[in-house]
Amino acid sequence: MLALGGAWYALADRETGTGTAAAPYGEAVGLVTPLRTGDCVLADWPGATRFTGTPRLTLDPTCADKVPDGQVVAFVGAASPQEARKEGPARCEERTRELRGRLADVRSLAVVPAPDGFEAAGRRTACLVLGAHGPVYGPLGDRRRFGTAFADTATMQRRDCLDVRSRREVRLVPCDGRYDEQVLGFTRLGRDVTLAEARTASDAACARKVPPRDYGFDPSVHEAGSWTSEGPWKSGTHVVVCTVRRQNGGTMEGAE
Repeated sequence: MLALGGAWYALADRETGTGTAAAPYGEAVGLVTPLRTGDCVLADWPGATRFTGTPRLTLDPTCADKVPDGQVVAFVGAASPQEARKEGPARCEERTRELRGRLADVRSLAVVPAPDGFEAAGRRTACLVLGAHGPVYGPLGDRRRFGTAFADTATMQRRDCLDVRSRREVRLVPCDGRYDEQVLGFTRLGRDVTLAEARTASDAACARKVPPRDYGFDPSVHEAGSWTSEGPWKSGTHVVVCTVRRQNGGTMEGAE
């Protein structure tokens, strides 16, 4: 499993305790209104090192145009600011565990209210899922709409069903109908492999590392497929999405 666990704790202004109605999570985080479920964010980390220090967050209302780093996927309530600080990160890690397990390269981020902003934040810690090494490029989990084309492989998750329009366009579709491929898992290619090389080597890598037969697919009917994109090469992770498809190029249906 390539999904990276562990909740990062965004405790803005821990030392000064300054959080107001205008900054429910503190001045360092910078938001002037409470986060809402589904909000997509950009995270500006101190020193440009991800998951080091407290990130300054800004919203991407479109969840696409600004290349979002992550999304709010849940909240956990608390009776007091102290409880939020003590329990919020671990509870966010638990609340995001299932989604993180379906994605290739993400981490959880708990955005805890500042003491003076506890009421303004709705007495809740926001639980976000962020790309571990780069942006996620769009909505995650059930916030994705069927029929929408993937902007990057970062939002593909295990058991997604795909409608392949071309080698450059693939769309998320329901698995109870017809589809071309289904996501089984992920693997990584070597650091010396270029993106151009990956597009020809990734099928073989997936056949070795994530063979469809291990998931109950008939090797005489099905074969391994794969998807690559620029995102993992920009971040240096070289993550490849591994899929299953029919050898004859036909569509799949239901659980096959």
